Amino acid sequence: MKLCVLVDNAPGVQEELISEHGLSIWIELDGEKWLIDTGLSDAFAKNASILGIDIADVDYLVLSHGHIDHCGGLETFLSLNKKAKIYLSENINNNHYYSTRRGDKRDISLNYSLIEKHRQRFIFVDENIDINRSVRIVSSFTSTQPKPLANSTLLANDSIDDFNHEIAVEITTDNGIVIVSPCSHNGVINTIEGCENNQNVSHYIGGTHLVDGYESGEDLQQLATTIKSHYPQLTLISGHCTGERAKKVFHEVLNDKFIEFYTGFSLIID
Repeated sequence: MKLCVLVDNAPGVQEELISEHGLSIWIELDGEKWLIDTGLSDAFAKNASILGIDIADVDYLVLSHGHIDHCGGLETFLSLNKKAKIYLSENINNNHYYSTRRGDKRDISLNYSLIEKHRQRFIFVDENIDINRSVRIVSSFTSTQPKPLANSTLLANDSIDDFNHEIAVEITTDNGIVIVSPCSHNGVINTIEGCENNQNVSHYIGGTHLVDGYESGEDLQQLATTIKSHYPQLTLISGHCTGERAKKVFHEVLNDKFIEFYTGFSLIID
């Protein structure tokens, strides 16, 4: 399994790559190509071209939730790729999403006109489904642990968002389960527990939505300790919406089991 972060908040070592507040992850597995989210703009596609990745070859696109920093590049994707099936949650449909974190109520919804125009390409998910023998889309998560506190600044229509529109990708490899959850608004532990073979999880890749200024140091320490004790084999690979305080705690508690990704980050998982 090959993985590359096409765009992330953090710049990488290649200066020509564009960084932005968004996330897009390319995966090649069993001869098929996946894209998980499209970032905020067309930057994912420009970076893909620089990295030698052809967006036209993508077989599956998964949109993890209805926020613009994860699906803002959808129009560009549709213009470049004419074949991929596009998976997203049934619960996204026609809801509008807002952020109040910087004071003003800002609309951060995806562009629904693109769905209407290309509806035959979209597959709406309302349960956990197997795409093939290696890949499962997970739409049901547990609630044993608190969700990230910064969710309180995010609305679905006029109510605090419960993130029933978030989905994750569970990938079975020869050496364990890889979970890709770009923002983890439902919480890292709740997302892991929602996956079928979670006791065999080897990697968790994505943001944690542990934004600076919300969880206390004690909260972060407890989460990191829970990950380490319950899933000692797990490597957490994160960026995007993971704050600097959370990263610091993860480094201290998880040591080499925590890796920060960035724009252009690549990885091979056997």
